[in-house]
Amino acid sequence: MTENEFKNRYVKARKTIINRDFEHLNDMQIKAVMATEGPLLLLAGAGSGKTTVLINRIANLLRYGRGGDSEELPSNAKEADLELLENAAKDKNFPEIEKARRLSALEPCEPWRVIAITFTNKAAEELKTRLEKMLGPQAQDIWAQTFHSACVRILRSYSDKLGYD
Repeated sequence: MTENEFKNRYVKARKTIINRDFEHLNDMQIKAVMATEGPLLLLAGAGSGKTTVLINRIANLLRYGRGGDSEELPSNAKEADLELLENAAKDKNFPEIEKARRLSALEPCEPWRVIAITFTNKAAEELKTRLEKMLGPQAQDIWAQTFHSACVRILRSYSDKLGYD
């Protein structure tokens, strides 16, 4: 198998596995969830799924990093990895799906590097609850807060740099 063929098969299998995790979303939501580089502005009406997109985008960044929108291969990709990915791509009930997900990741983000800001305490609690349901314990390290609570946290953490005790 040529290097190019290996790469194409690996990327195709990886994208199939990643897309399967988000198949419950509509086309525009998937486009937003898969946008991993730079900021993203969501303009949509009430009840259109903005929070769902935000939760799934965070999950995508933590679980897969740039895997869903990149043609790159991990530097250590092997033929055995490709075989596992292709088997997982064919079978929705693949027993080693977590291993296939790890192999599909490309520079996944650490949870403490994510900040999800909202306007109300109710919305912040909704974010925290849904993130924890989707991601488990690693959601505890995500900053899902209101503008005010995030700013207070930053100010308290760095008050000494501002000359306050």
